[in-house]
Amino acid sequence: MRVRLLVLMTCIAMVLGGLVVVRPSGAHEGRREEYVQILQSLVQRQDTATMRGDVKALPGLYWTEEDGGRTALQNATDRLLYIKDWAKARAIRFERVVVHVRADALTVRSPSRVSIIAADSARYEYRHEVGDTKPAWFGLGVYHRYAIHKSGGRWYLAQDHFIDPLNQDTRLGGAAHPARVRVPDRERRQGPDNAAAARALRYAGQYCGAAPGCGHDNRYNPAYANYVWSGGDCTNFISQILRAGGFPETARWHWDQARDEGTSAWVNAPHLVGYLEMTHRVSLIAQGPMPVLLKAAAGGIPLLARLRPGDIIAYVERGRVVHLAVVVGYDPDGYPVVDSHSADRFREPWDLGWDRTTRYLLLDVHYPDPPEPTSTRP
Repeated sequence: MRVRLLVLMTCIAMVLGGLVVVRPSGAHEGRREEYVQILQSLVQRQDTATMRGDVKALPGLYWTEEDGGRTALQNATDRLLYIKDWAKARAIRFERVVVHVRADALTVRSPSRVSIIAADSARYEYRHEVGDTKPAWFGLGVYHRYAIHKSGGRWYLAQDHFIDPLNQDTRLGGAAHPARVRVPDRERRQGPDNAAAARALRYAGQYCGAAPGCGHDNRYNPAYANYVWSGGDCTNFISQILRAGGFPETARWHWDQARDEGTSAWVNAPHLVGYLEMTHRVSLIAQGPMPVLLKAAAGGIPLLARLRPGDIIAYVERGRVVHLAVVVGYDPDGYPVVDSHSADRFREPWDLGWDRTTRYLLLDVHYPDPPEPTSTRP
């Protein structure tokens, strides 16, 4: 119980209580796919409006006769404004978003009301407006508790509680520092440095979850508990990646199979970072807000360029590590991209969702070479 309480502090998440799985009654079972398609259409329109910065398109999607619908609309509006600001600051142009909704549980409350627990998987396609403008994309997977409501022959979003991939604290005008984030071609390390790091990256891509591009049918590794709805799963996922990369478990850092939980250093972000530094499994490359990391160091190369695939980025707000992600490579213009849990990310630009007050720790991970024997649990 102590460890499960500690995990509440690991990742930025909107915590909404325990997950309760419900099923539609027999009379409505045949309409399950119809309800899912209705929801998918609403979410596709919502995400398309967000990508285009079309704030006027949002109100018609929400049932604002209730507090839940009004709150959901406000959250969607804030999210739209943040993404619009971030894209402008980074000189990035979004071109298309493709959404798939996976319903994990559904219950029909009435002919006009349906509740759905779902994973919203969105593939965002974009280009840089300067530099290498070849098309690129990233995946986001977000876990929701939706309610859809029918009125006047139309369906609306009446409730949308979710684990937020765009940190709630960042939704402010001018949140992103205007800057071109780029690692020069000659400085990019596109591949892992050794076999252990390669294994870690394969694991990250296999089990990164609901984001498009992730493997394992877009689901987490079932050998570990899922903390998405109880504080966030980002640190649990990073620990799994490090284990897959050959780091042996210790008394302080391990997954207890019998109790189905990890130690505090396994599941709690500040504790994991402290443990990795204390045991010299990582060393600090650089730290600070975005302008510091883009500052040229020796040879005119930004500090950010010292990152390599398999390294870890820690996100710090109000003096505390609140999120962890693993660097998996670069997009065509040299923008570092990451995988993470809670929300699930696949090759997403590393700072999307964070604001000008966020500080970052860039951590060089010293993967064993040769790798120490360990299993990754199928």
